[in-house]
Amino acid sequence: MSLTFAQWVFASPDARLSEEDERWWNECYVIDPLENLVENRSQWCVLVGKHQSGKSTLLAALCKTWNERALLIQDDYLLNPTHEKPEGNILFRILRQGSMALRRKISSEPHRFSTLSQTQKEFLRWAVEKFHGHRTFARWLDGLPEDVAQALQSIGFEDIYPSQTNEAEGQIEELVNLAHKLEYAQVLIIVDSAPFPTSEQAQEIERILGWLEPMQHPGLKMIMALPPSFSVREIHERSRSRVKIFEMVTSLDRSQEIVTRHLAIATAKKFKAIHQLCAPELESQLQKLMLDEFDAHTPGAWLKITGLLLQLAAEGERLPLQPDLFLRIRSMFFARFLPLRLGSASAVELGVWRGYTWIPLDRAVYDFLVILISHKKQRVDHKIAMTTKSNLHTLARRLRVAMEPDASESIYLKNIKGEGYWLENFLS
Repeated sequence: MSLTFAQWVFASPDARLSEEDERWWNECYVIDPLENLVENRSQWCVLVGKHQSGKSTLLAALCKTWNERALLIQDDYLLNPTHEKPEGNILFRILRQGSMALRRKISSEPHRFSTLSQTQKEFLRWAVEKFHGHRTFARWLDGLPEDVAQALQSIGFEDIYPSQTNEAEGQIEELVNLAHKLEYAQVLIIVDSAPFPTSEQAQEIERILGWLEPMQHPGLKMIMALPPSFSVREIHERSRSRVKIFEMVTSLDRSQEIVTRHLAIATAKKFKAIHQLCAPELESQLQKLMLDEFDAHTPGAWLKITGLLLQLAAEGERLPLQPDLFLRIRSMFFARFLPLRLGSASAVELGVWRGYTWIPLDRAVYDFLVILISHKKQRVDHKIAMTTKSNLHTLARRLRVAMEPDASESIYLKNIKGEGYWLENFLS
């Protein structure tokens, strides 16, 4: 009899329904040891760690904890590699999102407006119109009680801070003072980042780390999660040691603890450990796979593997799963979770990312890969590659040896004899 399990337990946060997400936090989440340390640190904090180590999950947990207590600002420019360069600098983005949060606070609790000082009312009036436009400000007034709307309207708009850079400390101080008056414990800025930031995003990270003014204000705190491409030393140098760095700890024991929690919920406590799903030899093979690809036992990667094991059991494979299934599991894991991504075209370093692993390529093989990418809707033969049939096959073999986890098994580079080669599982 095949196994049934709750697939939402292993789904990404944006794929879970709201009730599933609430259950996940209540039943699956294992509190990270850093959560209290980061939460109670007044200085700016930077999270570093391996890919799939749980940085984004920790940030989400902090957001849930501080959602009501802090004026919470989530800057997502660094998270999505397709984002265009945003208008303004980090201060602009803080004030833009902060003013909208303050607007929502006054809308839901209009009685608090009367507790603000004249200076705070002027700042609130300026911030909403400055960062969202007059029409947005007018619509906001339409939804407020008449006395509050009239009081705000009577203030009139004055661009009290016309520059993004001048008087940055004053803008931060006014935002913090207003947040405190509305009974927020602090202004908390959460900044997550993509595993592979674009050059523009990397430059923005450097600018944020080098921006010292807000780091001086005790009422404002930023928690950033940075990819492994930013070393601890680089972060210290860029920030002039003004931030506190926390490194995510990854271990087999912690990953197993997290897997145990997820397994128990997904299978209604029928399974609680990965060794119940697979034979010891298969488990050893999977452990080696984790170390080879991530250089650590990261919980995110282990959860993905566990989901695949449950899928095989649900498809009718007998438990415990045997070592002869390892190649199939590895193929599923790479194809689903470790896509290819083209690296730099500089003459200094050519290569391709396979998931989170950098694979260097020589010029001839790299150029062949570029041809495959540029003809992704075609099958590349020797004519398209502008080479001989023999050289085409040689380039394909060399590319397979370099980027496939096993050159005898084609996960990424496919071909049909006589028709040509093409790529699968590639991020353009």
